[in-house]
Amino acid sequence: MFYQIGGGSVLLKSCSRCGALIPYGGTYCRVCQEVVDKEKELRRQDSIKRSNRKYNKTRNPKYTRFYNSKDWRVLSQSYMQAKGYKCEQCGQMATEVHHIKPIQTDDGWNRRLDYDNLELLCKHCHNERHERFRRRRSHFKRF
Repeated sequence: MFYQIGGGSVLLKSCSRCGALIPYGGTYCRVCQEVVDKEKELRRQDSIKRSNRKYNKTRNPKYTRFYNSKDWRVLSQSYMQAKGYKCEQCGQMATEVHHIKPIQTDDGWNRRLDYDNLELLCKHCHNERHERFRRRRSHFKRF
């Protein structure tokens, strides 16, 4: 359907949700687009919650309790403030406090609240330190 606007014509179609006429190329009218965006955000948040619940079921409850404890939250926040929120490895903005000696070891568990066993890292450096998200070299064997 063509519609005349000030000497030019605009191709119109109906909104996929309510049927109102909208310019061709869009899917929803402004009102419906807001509703669809809110629904999409709610689905995304629900997906994140489900994923986190599934992931947390595989974690050792001992460590989950520790990382959710008030002692750890206070210590990690004060450590981040003392270091000025700067990654100790690259100098970027840091958000993650890393245990130098992992708490999964006996020595690390005994030093889990030791200020000298901590290091402030950005997400990138923390992932590198734990060797997360690295491509495995075995996939790229040369013949």
